[in-house]
Amino acid sequence: MKNFGIILTMLLGCTSSVFAQGADTLTLSQAVQMALKHSPSLEAGMAAIDQAKAQLNEVESYAMPQFAGDASYTRIDPVVIIAVPGTPISIQTAPNNNYNGNFSLQQPLWAFGRFDAEDRVAESGIKSAQDNLEAYKAQAAYQTTQIYYSILTTDEAIRVEQDQVSVLQSNLADADQREKQGTATALDTLNIQARISQTESEIADLQASRRKQVAGMRRILGMAPGTPVNVTRPAQSSQLPEDVNALDSIAEKQRPEIVMAQDAENTARLQIDAAKESNDPLLSASVTGGYKNGYLPDLNQEKLNWAGTINFHVPILDGGRTHAQVDEAEAQYRAAQARTEDAKLGVEDDIEQALADLQSSRSRVKLTDVQIQQAQQAYDISVVRYKNGAATNLDVLTAQSALEQARLQQAQLMFSLELSQYNLNKAVGAPMW
Repeated sequence: MKNFGIILTMLLGCTSSVFAQGADTLTLSQAVQMALKHSPSLEAGMAAIDQAKAQLNEVESYAMPQFAGDASYTRIDPVVIIAVPGTPISIQTAPNNNYNGNFSLQQPLWAFGRFDAEDRVAESGIKSAQDNLEAYKAQAAYQTTQIYYSILTTDEAIRVEQDQVSVLQSNLADADQREKQGTATALDTLNIQARISQTESEIADLQASRRKQVAGMRRILGMAPGTPVNVTRPAQSSQLPEDVNALDSIAEKQRPEIVMAQDAENTARLQIDAAKESNDPLLSASVTGGYKNGYLPDLNQEKLNWAGTINFHVPILDGGRTHAQVDEAEAQYRAAQARTEDAKLGVEDDIEQALADLQSSRSRVKLTDVQIQQAQQAYDISVVRYKNGAATNLDVLTAQSALEQARLQQAQLMFSLELSQYNLNKAVGAPMW
């Protein structure tokens, strides 16, 4: 029988997919970039940034000059006509047909900080939209990573099962030969054939699972149906300190949920200032000029005219509206502070769980080394005993199955360990793009 030792080398090699040996292999980095390019959430996030910038432009327009043109026609009938006593002269007080065309220019001169406060709120909205986009990127990147590793693990399972079929077929040839020599019975051949059928059935199930996983990957990456997806074992993610306090400090600066909560808190604080400034005085100037008729002595002749105004508006009583707006903004600020604290607690929990998973996976990988050694020894002994007639072929198949499962478990745990490292990076908000 063939030795199973080559399988471990194949499992833990850098190229880990039986489907991914060509130049068309999709790397994890490429998959993440494709996911970011085709994610509808990212399109929505970029649109939100454009919307926030447009809102800032709208707010800034309030402090800019406003220029407008107006034209009107008014028919008055009858009009007052005054007769001059003792003369045939009469004076018409207004024309029947009144024409007016003018342009007006208005410019706020001083808003006592009102416009500046509104600008700061709008700028904070842009920052929030940008950080929301980063959160969308993180979600798309880590979702892609999860599916990528699912495909990778399934490929490894298929590899192990296919290698097992090869070993079983070699065993079947040996059993046929021994049966012809009279040193084995047909039961040995039937047992191996049954085991081959069972393994091939497991391969079919794994291949069906892979097709589902690939379909999910194609949807995320925007690939056409039926496009082959071949994956390869990625490089290790960046290593992080395995100290909870250090990880919490990193996460507080870059975890999207915390950053977005802090953005909302800052916006709410700025809205308090804007609410307080909303009732400030406003100094403005306006100039209006154009042509109109109705001037003596010739009421029907249009004449150039203009008027300039300086206006100082001082709110005195607004029925408590400003006070209510400030109270509302302060309540929103307190709520935002609470959400920030809740986000920090949630991230701390994520970090502790991710760190526990990482350390557990590392410990389990180390244990599989011992399990494989023991399973290999048991398999080697069963082969020797079978050749000496002290064990049955079923004993060999059982030991062989145990060795196969131990090696498959080690490969799966290796990928689980790598994914745990990515999950720890996710917990602290480390970008993958």
